[in-house]
Amino acid sequence: MLSVYKIKFTKSSFDLNEDYDRFSDIDKEKIADMESDSFFDYEEDNIYTFLTIAKPEEVKRYLGVLSENLVKYEITDISENILKGKFDINLIENKVEAINSTKYLFFVDDLDDWIYNNLDIDTILDRISQVGLDSLTKIEKEFLNNNYNL
Repeated sequence: MLSVYKIKFTKSSFDLNEDYDRFSDIDKEKIADMESDSFFDYEEDNIYTFLTIAKPEEVKRYLGVLSENLVKYEITDISENILKGKFDINLIENKVEAINSTKYLFFVDDLDDWIYNNLDIDTILDRISQVGLDSLTKIEKEFLNNNYNL
């Protein structure tokens, strides 16, 4: 099963590239071989952040390489927060630059697909209790319409 992760580093992408240059060829290959359904990365205040939709074992392998190479990071599984409407991807839209705007749009589409595939009626009912039927997201309304004819 795929989950959504936020990996926040303690340095800029430029500094992380310098770290990466010191990785062994084997570790570089492990990073290159990481399977991710989708990802988006951005930088804010010289801190690199990476969002990915991936299998937990893939993320664990990736983090193992980072740890072995003493790269500091903070990881959060944001899957539940996304499903419960507590993480809004649109809040990072102001960090999107022209050079990565297409990648961002693809990530948002992939995230919408992930949300749709991971929704269930209990999550939707909880969201209705919290925000009301009219305030559900487009994906939540689509899920209800397609699965429950509402």
